[in-house]
Amino acid sequence: MAALTTPRSVPVAPGRLPLLGHALVLARDPLRFFDSLAGCGEIVRVDLMTTSVYALTSPELVHRMLVTDSDRFDKGVFFEKIREFLGNGLASSEGTFHRDQRRLIQPAFHHGQIARYADDMSDLSVARAASWSPGQELDIKRELLDLSLDIVTRTLFSTIVDERTAAEIRHAVPAVVRGIYTRMLDPTDLWRKVPTPTNRALDAATTRLHQVIDQLVATRRADETEYTDLLSMLLNARDTKTGATMTMEQVHDELVTMLVAGAETSAGGLAWLMHELGHNPAADQALHTELREVLTGRDAGHQDLDDLPYTRRLVNESLRMRNPGGTPIRRARTEITLGGITFPKGTQFLYGASILHRNPRYFPDPLRFDPDRWLPERASSVPRGAFLPFGAGAHMCIGNAFAVTEMMLATAAIASRWRLEPTGKPVQGVLTSTFAPRDLRMRVVPRLALA
Repeated sequence: MAALTTPRSVPVAPGRLPLLGHALVLARDPLRFFDSLAGCGEIVRVDLMTTSVYALTSPELVHRMLVTDSDRFDKGVFFEKIREFLGNGLASSEGTFHRDQRRLIQPAFHHGQIARYADDMSDLSVARAASWSPGQELDIKRELLDLSLDIVTRTLFSTIVDERTAAEIRHAVPAVVRGIYTRMLDPTDLWRKVPTPTNRALDAATTRLHQVIDQLVATRRADETEYTDLLSMLLNARDTKTGATMTMEQVHDELVTMLVAGAETSAGGLAWLMHELGHNPAADQALHTELREVLTGRDAGHQDLDDLPYTRRLVNESLRMRNPGGTPIRRARTEITLGGITFPKGTQFLYGASILHRNPRYFPDPLRFDPDRWLPERASSVPRGAFLPFGAGAHMCIGNAFAVTEMMLATAAIASRWRLEPTGKPVQGVLTSTFAPRDLRMRVVPRLALA
């Protein structure tokens, strides 16, 4: 097929409104909107008010953008706005700087280090689950976000964070996450200048988060004790080629990125998993049976993960059904031809795990929660690039193993003690810079009572 000279023939996603484009339908029900793209073609135009982006719905095109031709794309204007909040950490940096930073940070996420972090993950998950009471109705998303922030804070800073500081982090991070999304969607950058209560609260939370990070780094640098947490690994990281270490600004930006990007996505993934278990009693029972037989009454540790295959399948299926990673965007550095259509330099392309993961072409009966689709004999039929819970290529999430370990250990700690039952209230997914449930209310029922 000959390449077209313009993208004018690209189909437009359904639900477009004058002036707003698809912004309203995307905000109201993101998953339904993404599901509607699968039948429109491999490339679909999405209008976000005055900005047009092109959603890629095929694994081949996404793989080409993220891996094969990744040097022909950058992160675009949306990620440029993120730098206001995260600095130049891995989530927002690119090019040679990103590659060098990733090489410096990678040892902090090697298998042996993850095993060290796992003890804290398990201990904190057990403590959180033990704090609940039979019959209690909880906002599970809020509980799991607090847990995830506690885990990231402990693994980053070890023992130097007091409860007051931890509480400030738990308050600031959700506000920053919401603010990032609001600023990303503002095409004019004018709304941020209006001194609304929301903008003032966002600016205060961002400022305080950066102050807390600076205080924690200063405290650690003044301490001669040897630690094995993430902060110490960042401070001691040395480029094997040049011998260079990170500047304090670089350390600061990576810490903020890990707190903001890491905690929200893990908490969102865990919350969706608890939601699915609540609505799928058979899966919940199969999980509990595996935990009872493998753990025999003790709490899970890193050494148990390979012996919990059903737990891992649950995590994979939850990440497939409702991926918490948001919808990243890339911008063409040069003129680019995709799917037989030539796009000019500067065109922005939207891709998202949910767009691929819920496509019936790659996952039969995609809206059915089916952990056994990840049995080896079935998972082998999933096309390359159709399952991207953590992205792909040079910008793949560096904390993917950390996140999966956290999700498995937290699930084991909770499901060994409780069944979380839905309260009957409707649950809506909210798309910010991540994708998570809003007001996920669930009732705590002891396993002993179920038995």
